[in-house]
Amino acid sequence: MVATDLHCALVTGSGALVPPELRSTVSIVDLPVRIGDQEIDARSDEELRQFYARLRDGATPETSTTPPGEFLDAFRRCGADQILCLTIPARWSGMDDSARLAARMLAEEEGRERVTVIDTGTAAAGLGLITRAAARLCSAGAELDQVVERAARAIREVRMFGALETLEFVARSGRINSLIAGISDSLHVRPVFRLSNGQTGRVALVRTASGIVSAMEKTARELPGRLWILVFHADAVELAAGLEERLREVCDVARCEIVALDPIIGTHTGPGAVGYAALPLLEGEIEDDSNGGEGVEKDR
Repeated sequence: MVATDLHCALVTGSGALVPPELRSTVSIVDLPVRIGDQEIDARSDEELRQFYARLRDGATPETSTTPPGEFLDAFRRCGADQILCLTIPARWSGMDDSARLAARMLAEEEGRERVTVIDTGTAAAGLGLITRAAARLCSAGAELDQVVERAARAIREVRMFGALETLEFVARSGRINSLIAGISDSLHVRPVFRLSNGQTGRVALVRTASGIVSAMEKTARELPGRLWILVFHADAVELAAGLEERLREVCDVARCEIVALDPIIGTHTGPGAVGYAALPLLEGEIEDDSNGGEGVEKDR
């Protein structure tokens, strides 16, 4: 339950990979995933392993758009004066459209506009970092304009890189051509991609796990500032740990987490995906978190 004494509260989808310690500031709208008639609710590490094992065995998960009513309920539960809702791009999901419709419904219901919806242009770990940066300000009692300003800067500056074990699952979603995916998989080539400011692009083609880490190391060497990093994976714990170690060697890492992709993201990446998102920290953010804020783990 989101605290009721905040000036500004956050709402986002489960794909933002929000840690439990931020649930008093961030309300999470679960985005549904089904395999057949079964709704998947994989929250523990073991449940996630079982989910990815089913994908490797040929199970076909399906996602559906979260109805506006789910967002409306989440907005109603927020007792804050203002609500900031962070979404993934409308071209990837109906999440943004549902959130905006729910915001209008709440405004008609309450006779005032309390919800601001922002398309972050990213997803997964990128959205996770934007949400964490905004949540830190919300928990400190910041007003909406301050939170929006920080979120907007984070959207401009966050960078995400990743690699997939296979293009099969992203091809199912229609985001790439299935023929291209089949050729890539038959050649055992794994593209390393970049996502920033709503734009995607390929940065390398590799064949091995070590090649993935090396390619991502090169991308990290070019990143400025002290970095807040989320390393993500889909049932690829050892590869993620190796990537984290390499990033710490080549970057000025202020904080780093390793997070497992939940089913809403893993449905599209498939098992074996790995990557990272990085966000430059602003001056004072580290010191504030060391004084009791809800920050993530600092450099070990």
